[in-house]
Amino acid sequence: MIKKLILSFVAIVALATTSLYAQEKQEQLYHRGVGKFVFTEYAPLKNKPITVYYYIPKKGDIKNMRVLFSMHGAERSGKSGIAIWRKFAERDGFIVLSPEYIGKYYREWEYQFGGVARRGKVQPREKWTYNSIEAIFDHFKKHTGSTAEVYDMYGHSAGGQFTHRFALAMPDARLNIGVASNPGNWTFPLAEGLKSKKTGKVYGWPYSVKGTPLAKDDVLKKYFSRKLYVQVGKLDTATIGKHVPKNDASLTQGKHRLDRGRNAYKTAKKVAKKNGWEFNWGKAEVKDMGHKGRGMAYGKVNDGKTRYREDNYSKTGAYYLIFQKDKKTK
Repeated sequence: MIKKLILSFVAIVALATTSLYAQEKQEQLYHRGVGKFVFTEYAPLKNKPITVYYYIPKKGDIKNMRVLFSMHGAERSGKSGIAIWRKFAERDGFIVLSPEYIGKYYREWEYQFGGVARRGKVQPREKWTYNSIEAIFDHFKKHTGSTAEVYDMYGHSAGGQFTHRFALAMPDARLNIGVASNPGNWTFPLAEGLKSKKTGKVYGWPYSVKGTPLAKDDVLKKYFSRKLYVQVGKLDTATIGKHVPKNDASLTQGKHRLDRGRNAYKTAKKVAKKNGWEFNWGKAEVKDMGHKGRGMAYGKVNDGKTRYREDNYSKTGAYYLIFQKDKKTK
């Protein structure tokens, strides 16, 4: 009898210890400093895991910190998103979430183009990759007690493609300020499609909204009302290279990334004006800057120094646009 009682007691203690360990492990999903975890909680994409890298400042009340999503480029590295913003985050007290969408699960049409359409066929909305951002934000709030009601987003290159298409495709998303930096191509807000001057072909998604639910007036109206910055490097003029889109649709938008960004902004402004819609976008051109994600965040070249300093940035940089231009933004 005594032996049974002892065994029962040991079993209860073991169970309690296991439960406590599981609880502590769950709470440690988000800790101060750099961390990461695998996210699979958005049901429609649960078989396509996303490793979420994050940075939480070592001091300050996590519950009251702003949240920034940093979207990686074609290198598909969540670590790069943390490296760009870590110094700013520690100094200013904001949190960086950098989800990593690896090519095994998220091909170009699923990351840069969001999974909205494949081979001209619009996919079920719940399977659009963009939904994962809202789900990750909810996950963060749930496990940290964050009171943040909105988040900001910065994406460079392929991340810039993701960012501006996210702002378009998710009209009800809790996006506050977005900076789309140096995308290789854009989705032009043209319901009639993007027509090539060279071939006469009319392009739909991802080069325009033609043939998608995003061509509706109410969606475009909300898109133009967002605080979205078109950010381009004035030296981002390469016309060759592995990651420079060179297809006819991209070339229809401009001969290089600088031209394409300028034309995307000009077209959006024109469409908004034609329809009498509010237009809250901005455009920032970074001088002496080519295709550099960190440089675009700071808004300036590194002045020959080995490292960027968080006190050395310009008014055309993503940091200034998101965190300094309107300090009243919550």
